[in-house]
Amino acid sequence: MTVIQRGVARAACALGLLLLAGRASAATPDGGAPTGVRGSLDKEIIRRIIRRHINEVKDCYEQELASNPTLAGKVMVNFTIAGSGDVIASSLHSSTMNDPRVENCTVQAVRRWQFPKPLGGGSVTVTYPFVLEPAPIPILGALNAAGAVEIDRFDDNLLIHQSQDANGVPANGLIFRTERGLILIDTGWTETQTEAILIWGEQKLGRRWMGAVITHDHGDRAGGIGALLRRKIPVAALDLTVAKLARRGVHGVATLFAAKAGTFDDERGFQAFYPGPGHAPDNIVIAFRADKVVFGGCLIKSTKADDLGFTGDADLVAWPAAVRRVEETYPGMLVVPGHGPLDVRESAYARTLTLLHAAQAH
Repeated sequence: MTVIQRGVARAACALGLLLLAGRASAATPDGGAPTGVRGSLDKEIIRRIIRRHINEVKDCYEQELASNPTLAGKVMVNFTIAGSGDVIASSLHSSTMNDPRVENCTVQAVRRWQFPKPLGGGSVTVTYPFVLEPAPIPILGALNAAGAVEIDRFDDNLLIHQSQDANGVPANGLIFRTERGLILIDTGWTETQTEAILIWGEQKLGRRWMGAVITHDHGDRAGGIGALLRRKIPVAALDLTVAKLARRGVHGVATLFAAKAGTFDDERGFQAFYPGPGHAPDNIVIAFRADKVVFGGCLIKSTKADDLGFTGDADLVAWPAAVRRVEETYPGMLVVPGHGPLDVRESAYARTLTLLHAAQAH
């Protein structure tokens, strides 16, 4: 993304976040290309506003995707933010989509957006790329079928793997791509599903698996751990999780950090945080600060969740405080829950607290 404020030139800053993958399509900025900001409107503010409106761009794409299932490409839009925060002009910069309906619809959608007022007044001109492609990618079984595995791209460095159990219950995990290799955040429900994820990562992302992190000891997080151990992929978890795994005969998992430490900054590019007991006594979250993404695991419920799910290992009294600690520690980040869709408005925290309040009232 390029941003120019009239009369001001400043050094470029990396934005580096691909925003959102929907169930039918993905609408994201350029896949990993450096993006820059020059001017008085902070890049994080621009990112946040685009997140709020990204479904409008998805709608433009999905309207045409229904009649052309292979439609994909990058649409770059120029737009100008006035001193009032209004977008006063928008136009097509370039496109590989070759679909005027998608291109025009996207340009018009951006024209309706409202941004905060730039500091110091003046106008800010932005060039922004949206990458549009079908998603998710089925890699095992039929799409949305019991036992299936799908991959959703929503960031150049972060991908969601979603596996379905035998009853069709989906669970989310992450693939984190680094320069040195791939890191798996939680396994599929089964070893077969996890092996499919590992093979896909090697073949499609072209990098080796350098490690895995388990966010707590439940089947939707660690059910496929055997596939990792057989391949001798290093697996790590909170000390409480390592102990729970050992009690049920699973050995070979290293301690990532101790619960009493609270946080752990991993040199591979993420932070692990133990906010206290909640969904499980050992639940942790994983934050990717550079990408402004936090993986909440089963501690944080989806905005679409109707209930708390499995609570047989939960501490309903301590859970609300743990949710608030995560929200306070990682403000302004996109939330990936353990089940259900991404949260681009930070509403998953409120939804989780609402569900907890209802459960406690009973």
